[in-house]
Amino acid sequence: MLYLKCTQEIQKIIGMRKENLALPTPSGAPLGNWYVNRFDLGRRSAYIFMSETTLLSFILFQGKKPTTIESLPSMLLAGLEQLLQMKGLPASAIDKAFEHYDVGLYAKTDSRSDLGSLNDLVKHYQWRVEHSGGLSHCDLTGIIMDVNSMPQRRIGWLTSWDAVQSKLCSPT
Repeated sequence: MLYLKCTQEIQKIIGMRKENLALPTPSGAPLGNWYVNRFDLGRRSAYIFMSETTLLSFILFQGKKPTTIESLPSMLLAGLEQLLQMKGLPASAIDKAFEHYDVGLYAKTDSRSDLGSLNDLVKHYQWRVEHSGGLSHCDLTGIIMDVNSMPQRRIGWLTSWDAVQSKLCSPT
């Protein structure tokens, strides 16, 4: 089961009514449930997705079509698959990441510490893009890889990549 934990801004963008939000439960998936928010990056709207168990994160940009209830989970899954492939994880590890994501529900955010981590990641992305000369001059893939290579206190000073590696590449 996949829960997309949406900020109020995301709920508004996709037209999700509060009474239609599920009560999130802990996920059995290796990367857990995912937080999603939207923020401005340069003159574009970017969506940030963050795993609540590994703090793995990536950003995707708003396309020409509006983001909907139906398209948001597809954005997450496609972005996650691409990120794991770019990192060079074996196909078996990538398959393991998606084992429990056959059904998805929407939920509201339920952890202030997770929201704090999400907001910190947004600031890191914004600063790194700006520091690299803006969207037209930066290596966005490199920035995403670097942000996930930062040690995180909330996961025992591991990097997100280390946490993902331990969850997806270790024998179970």
